[in-house]
Amino acid sequence: MKYFEFGKENKTTLLLLHGVDTTWQMSFEKFIDVAKKKYHIIAVAEDGFNTDEPDVDAVSVIEEAKKITEYLVENFDGKVDIILGESLGVMIMTEIMLDPRIKVHTAIGDGYTILEYPNFKFDISKRFFAHLLTEVEFFAFKHMGFFNKILGEDIDSMIYKNASKKTLYNLEYSMMPYRYKFEALNLADSYLWHGEKEPGLKQVLKKIDKSKYHFAHKVFKGKGHGSLLLEPKRLLREVDKAYRGYKGNIISS
Repeated sequence: MKYFEFGKENKTTLLLLHGVDTTWQMSFEKFIDVAKKKYHIIAVAEDGFNTDEPDVDAVSVIEEAKKITEYLVENFDGKVDIILGESLGVMIMTEIMLDPRIKVHTAIGDGYTILEYPNFKFDISKRFFAHLLTEVEFFAFKHMGFFNKILGEDIDSMIYKNASKKTLYNLEYSMMPYRYKFEALNLADSYLWHGEKEPGLKQVLKKIDKSKYHFAHKVFKGKGHGSLLLEPKRLLREVDKAYRGYKGNIISS
């Protein structure tokens, strides 16, 4: 795992956590170009998707979060103004926030995909299911039209196709029986964003009880999973708005 910093002269820190099947460059490079003028950016090159360390595989969401947490405690006293997590990065974000040493002002989860895998009784079943899901991911890489249809957006330019099967298998295996940590949303000024076309939107509305967990939810019309990454200037405006604070469910054009 590596960390890349930009705009160090700026006071407000912005931690960027990319999703699975991509890299920090593919997801955030264009955004960083415009955001580094305003924010002190910390971009994480997560294990298994780090082009500088191609032989290092990811182990699990929890292990990734532990490494990043220790880095933040050691280098920033555990204080972060804004975290922007994309897709799987939202899960890493919530794990980080639950560490009592970490203090976050604004937490933004873009494309929070709530897919809880079954808790298999026998490990052989768990391993078989993880292997099956890994093969599906590799199939999707070779047939991006199929993948884009599921996500509601053409994001081929952001897909890292050199991730190892071991990395993908480890992440799938570690998701059983992972349960989402919605309570982390109560520890910061929290925001969840979704594209109108992405399937994760319905899961959020169904699963997260807003009477217990406090966050503002923004839905972007006509957009799919990760769409805002394709519009870096707009993404910067949205981050700015969240940091200033807004409340409630908002539908955006």
